[in-house]
Amino acid sequence: MIITEHFVFIHMHKTGGQTLNDIIERCMPGHQTIGYHFPYSEIPPEYGALPRVGMVRNPWDWYVSWYAFNKRPNIRNPLFAIVSDLGQADFKSTVTNLINLGSDSSVSERHRAELIDILPESLDNNRGVGLTKNCIRNFSDNETGYFSWLFRRMLGDDGGAQVHVGRFENLQNDFMAIMGQLHVKESTMLQQELEKQERKNSSQHSHYSHYYDDELRELISRKERQVIEKYDYQFEFIGPKDNVIDSGARPPDAVSIGFQKLLGRANNYLLLHDGIDIDAIREKILRLPEAKWLESERERRFDVHRDTQALLAIHFEDHSYTRPDIRELYYELQAELQPLLQHIGEFYQDNGFAVRIIFAKLLAGGKIPKHADGGFSLLNCHRVHIPLVTNEQNIFFVNGEEKNMRVGEIWEINNELVHMVENRGDEDRIHLIVDWMPNHAGRRQEEVVLPEPNQEGVAQRSDAETLNMMTAEAYQTQRSANGHVPALRRAESIYRQVLDIDDKHVAASNLLGLLCLQTKRPDDAVNYISVALTEKPDDAQAHSNLGLALKDLGRYEEAASHFQQALLYSPGNPRTLNNLGNVYREVGRLDVAIESYRQALAIDPAYADAKHNLDVTLRQTEVER
Repeated sequence: MIITEHFVFIHMHKTGGQTLNDIIERCMPGHQTIGYHFPYSEIPPEYGALPRVGMVRNPWDWYVSWYAFNKRPNIRNPLFAIVSDLGQADFKSTVTNLINLGSDSSVSERHRAELIDILPESLDNNRGVGLTKNCIRNFSDNETGYFSWLFRRMLGDDGGAQVHVGRFENLQNDFMAIMGQLHVKESTMLQQELEKQERKNSSQHSHYSHYYDDELRELISRKERQVIEKYDYQFEFIGPKDNVIDSGARPPDAVSIGFQKLLGRANNYLLLHDGIDIDAIREKILRLPEAKWLESERERRFDVHRDTQALLAIHFEDHSYTRPDIRELYYELQAELQPLLQHIGEFYQDNGFAVRIIFAKLLAGGKIPKHADGGFSLLNCHRVHIPLVTNEQNIFFVNGEEKNMRVGEIWEINNELVHMVENRGDEDRIHLIVDWMPNHAGRRQEEVVLPEPNQEGVAQRSDAETLNMMTAEAYQTQRSANGHVPALRRAESIYRQVLDIDDKHVAASNLLGLLCLQTKRPDDAVNYISVALTEKPDDAQAHSNLGLALKDLGRYEEAASHFQQALLYSPGNPRTLNNLGNVYREVGRLDVAIESYRQALAIDPAYADAKHNLDVTLRQTEVER
């Protein structure tokens, strides 16, 4: 949301809003940026009389664009995670779930409950989905689809003169017509900027009609009819279905800069060299103590690497917005590494550099499960493998093609495709992995891997939002695990990645603590949840979770104290009252326990656990008498 002296611009998702945001901020001095994807209800009262300006889009096209954007590997949207079953559902199922989000079906009610669990209470620091717990609580409508609901939430009643809406399909002309109606004095400058502006946050897909069958097309016709009729939209049939979103097409991150894995010469593997001498660097690596291999904790941060150990010579995180971190190990091995890096540089001839250097050990009998890499640097680099210690039973799989890489060879693998590794031998495998970042223009390293200087603030805010989305994704995995150990491990690895970047992230600390509690590790739970409370002492859920962990450790007085603090910050929570009653029962304060259970049942008469606990405690009281 941007406030100017003439109007308030409201950024509706996937309607060209980022493009308009940019030119308004450049051309209109004195503007105020209030928030990202903020609805009209967040307009400060003193600006409430200003006209509201926004854009609308053909609903059939909007759903395709929304799906394609959120399907990208570096986008983490909790709404998409829930309605797409963590990205496993196809286009039709995902969009159907989203359209029907407000309906009274059991599936939609479950989706809303999951969203309410993970969405924030407010839009403070929002850089993404733009939804809160309360707006989802209030979304109950069998007749209206998600897009029409969102459009009304963002811009309000567009029937009066106060709201000016342009069509995305005619963005430049419509927006400039609105500027003329409002007599905006910067109109000429806005026009000039708009003519040369590239559209931001666009997603790559073919014409929207290629993704619909009759059933889904008619569902949108019915549920989005308010917008369709008002703005005279129709479903257009264009050409054959020559491209689909769920085809294995290259992710937009890589396409956008014209980068080609394997230089476009192969699909899965590309041999750079064979017959190179790796004896010197192998000898040094084998002399390192075993404890050194455990320092990176890569096997704990990334679940797919649980059978591996790693040494980091150069490290880089997409989300940290710092240049690659050159570790002490690199300098210790620099003389041995340089000839290998020279081989790589001469092969690609692109003025590039190593953004990551990792020595990766896959334990004997170990496996790296199927996965595809995501994130800007991983998708826009050449991932190069140099075997140092291997065996004939160490098998790489990329896109289904098997390869046994041999000592003396240098290979690039296509890591954006699904790949896995199995070490079926009886000795550990060690590969040197180099992520080579192309730099054809010969720019400085920080210009290649870092955001533009004037975008650094935006990048940092986006980073915080990315961490929140990662946490939401982990919680969704944790919530749906139902005790399934691999799913819980996946969730834990994501939480650890978040905490590796921001070790004080409140939600990740709290939820990882809860996961530790679920997996019978109360000591770890106390440690993580205590971090969350240090950062946010009024977090009722964290106090409640810490109370559960302390109860499991037999620290009943401390547990009771935290349950009481949870009730102070969130009065009337029946589950907290039930948990408090359990602690009182453990220490023999049965009368107080009974009162806690009764308070819980007064709030939620159908609460089965509280009923059971009350009955048990009443019988215990009768026996003691």
